[in-house]
Amino acid sequence: MQRLQSSMSRLADNLPTSMIAHCRSQLRAGNIPDEFALSGVLKASGPSKSVVNSKQIHALIVKSGFCCFAVLMTSLMDLKLKCGSLSDAHKLFDEMPHRDVVSWTSLIVGYAKNELFVQSLGLLQSMMVSGTVPNKFTFSGALTACSGLQGLRQCKQIHAKVIVYAGFSEDNVLQNSLLNTYCQCRVLDCARKLFNLMPRKSNIAWNELICGYLREGQGEEALTLFASMVSEGEKPDDFSYAICANACAEFASIRQGVQIHACVVKSGFESDIVTANSLIDMYAKVGCVDSAKLIFYMIPYRDTKLCTAMISALGKCGLAEDCFTVFNQMQEWNVKPDEITYVAILSACSHRGLQEQGWNYFRRMIVEDLIPAKQEHYACIVDLLSRSGSLTQALEFIKEMPLEPNAAVWTAFLNACHLYGHIEFAQIAARHLLELTPENHGNHVVLSNMHAAGSDWEWTETIREKMRSTNIKKQPGCSWIEVNNGVRVFLTADRSHPEMSELLRTLNGLVVCFTQDEEPFHHWY
Repeated sequence: MQRLQSSMSRLADNLPTSMIAHCRSQLRAGNIPDEFALSGVLKASGPSKSVVNSKQIHALIVKSGFCCFAVLMTSLMDLKLKCGSLSDAHKLFDEMPHRDVVSWTSLIVGYAKNELFVQSLGLLQSMMVSGTVPNKFTFSGALTACSGLQGLRQCKQIHAKVIVYAGFSEDNVLQNSLLNTYCQCRVLDCARKLFNLMPRKSNIAWNELICGYLREGQGEEALTLFASMVSEGEKPDDFSYAICANACAEFASIRQGVQIHACVVKSGFESDIVTANSLIDMYAKVGCVDSAKLIFYMIPYRDTKLCTAMISALGKCGLAEDCFTVFNQMQEWNVKPDEITYVAILSACSHRGLQEQGWNYFRRMIVEDLIPAKQEHYACIVDLLSRSGSLTQALEFIKEMPLEPNAAVWTAFLNACHLYGHIEFAQIAARHLLELTPENHGNHVVLSNMHAAGSDWEWTETIREKMRSTNIKKQPGCSWIEVNNGVRVFLTADRSHPEMSELLRTLNGLVVCFTQDEEPFHHWY
């Protein structure tokens, strides 16, 4: 009894106040906590995800003789899963004399949340073989595993099972999970069919599909879907506005972006950090940096992500000094920079060729903030050195990296070699890039153009022949303009526009005005 009370006292020190009071009152009264009290202790310990707490509770359950209570053991297993003790959780599961749907579901969901997706789906299969009927939470957990694997085949199999079990096919939670999984698997036609069949479309469903279209580069369709959402009477939330702001940023659509911003203010989400991040990024991409600054300084509470978004926006616009100002203000606001913040500030230094400042921030990140440098940070330093023409120093830096240089590092170096016409170094970078990303057409094109610029036609033809033989194609250039509330996309050498003849006639008229050439483009149509 004394050892039991000692264990309970140590555990109570780490639990929420209400649970501590309950445990202490039981101990003072000389009562051994029952299975219900221990179940409450397990729930209270969940948010802390403490391995020590889970072991102490496990010891109390064993000492109290409550191992035969399935509900209590399932709660203990769930706690161990939240703490990342997967082997202990599975051992508890194997020792259970009776495994019900709750215990199976806890294990399936726990494995999926710990990114053991294959094992999670394997458990679902074992569950169904054992004759235990899954519930909607079981299927939702398995669909999380399908999303992680981008397993379309498994998703369709689970979808079929959902339809078979009566009452599940119209469950809102399951429908949203299925929609998310189809979007993650990048199968938007299946996602759209499911969405259209949903009797009740929640905000989550609308947001999932809009985000799916945006992820596939279909920003215009994402904005159209958002307009349908509003017209059907569904009230957008902060996440809806954030997605749409990202869509406007992708297409550099300032008019639609301003309209989204107006809706954000009208709906009262102007202080939401997630929405503010998207708006800042959108304004930066369309060149309205003053609007981005206005949003940033109007937010009453600024966190690391918001400050990073502002630094990144200013850096893209070439305002390195303003980046430094925001970075220094982070100290005044007690906001700690993270690794992404340093990528943003190093990129700003790189674009302006500020070597000294870039090196200072790089050293500060490692020495003062104790953030280990990753490939992205090394790529920024290589870009910083290369842009200023210090190609030899950049190559030495790459060779001395403690990490194996990835494609981003070599791409930064190759682009600088192209800029300065250094064929020898470019070949070194290209050789590594062709090993790392052989399918990337850009590396072949850059190297081919460099040889062509140096009149080395033999090497130029060799590279182009290799591209033809391996079926590597250069992606066409793309540009777009906003006309009459719509975005018009143009591809290089694209003649599919329905008004192409009229466009060329107009262009012909402009050229005639300046060159007096009667029909310079008659061979185009």
